[in-house]
Amino acid sequence: MLEEAKPPTGGVAIDAIAREVAPVLPLLSELPAEQRVRGDYESFQFRECLTVLTLLGRRLALLDLTPTAAVQVVRLALRVADEGEERSPTRFAERAAAAAIEGFVLGREERVLHLQRQESAATVRPIRVEEKIFALLPVGVHEPEVLTEHVDALGRAMLDADADIAIVDLSQLGGIDRERATAMCSADEVVRMLGGLCFFSGVDREWRAAMTEARIEIESLHLRGDFADALADARQAAGGGRSVRRARWRSLLDRIRPGNESPTSPNG
Repeated sequence: MLEEAKPPTGGVAIDAIAREVAPVLPLLSELPAEQRVRGDYESFQFRECLTVLTLLGRRLALLDLTPTAAVQVVRLALRVADEGEERSPTRFAERAAAAAIEGFVLGREERVLHLQRQESAATVRPIRVEEKIFALLPVGVHEPEVLTEHVDALGRAMLDADADIAIVDLSQLGGIDRERATAMCSADEVVRMLGGLCFFSGVDREWRAAMTEARIEIESLHLRGDFADALADARQAAGGGRSVRRARWRSLLDRIRPGNESPTSPNG
């Protein structure tokens, strides 16, 4: 029926739509046409079916269909329940379409939010300031889990570049709370694991309050007034040479990295 009706799918495969609709068909088939015309729409059976139709609308939105296409798909599903007969719209058909649209709106909001997060996350990348110095400069509002991913990316970039010093600037990061403070301050632990040093700039009263609420030991962090101060101290630290701790850590890492395993000696 989908292939025959050719709803505007925007390039979405018919099979993908059919897979989303399939779980709804048994529920619709359990509601005979007479029941759908005169049934008790507040009963559990109908509420269960309408809930599933709401979920179907959400899934169709996540596939990036249009609202018109989503309603058309629901109407085709009702035709399947009627064994292919095309009946005039009933009160249940109207409620089924409304349920699907309700789910579609939720799915569209979810999809838009996901795309916004992706675009926002794409703008945050570790920046190599100098040979031994990397910086992380998040701008705007990002979810804590996204910030954690950026901190991990900072650690990987420093590791690959054999860098020792990091600067994490919080002056342009919004949504200040303890979860974001925890995510950003984890950079200190990541850099310490690399045997390096992490400077934080742009830490105002709000960030300090959030860090305190998150039970972060502020005294253990290297806080600087602004990025310029942090960069000046980072350059001075980078000029001090590589620490023994980092040299030993790096040596161990090189030994356990894939492809760098030492051949086993005859004596084990």
